[in-house]
Amino acid sequence: MKEEQILADYQRKRRELEADEDRLKNAQQKGEQLIQETLSDIYRTVQESAVNSEPFDKARQSITRLEHDYYEEIARAKKQIYQQQEQVERRYRNDLQKVNKE
Repeated sequence: MKEEQILADYQRKRRELEADEDRLKNAQQKGEQLIQETLSDIYRTVQESAVNSEPFDKARQSITRLEHDYYEEIARAKKQIYQQQEQVERRYRNDLQKVNKE
């Protein structure tokens, strides 16, 4: 494989991973916004109603647990993307070394 092809492959893979990272960041922002809106709606509903707030408190707790799980999943996905980026970088360097030795 020629050096130009190695570079082109590397750049293509990096762009794909960067696009994945951007999509993940957008999903995270949208998720955070949805979580905050939902918690705000629950709080507003509890404040406006004179009913027992226990069901709303349970709903808030459930959302908080889901929020925690959501952030863990986002962190796992980010870690996976970063690992893939490192792997692409290593492969690029190794391929260049092989070509330069030939």
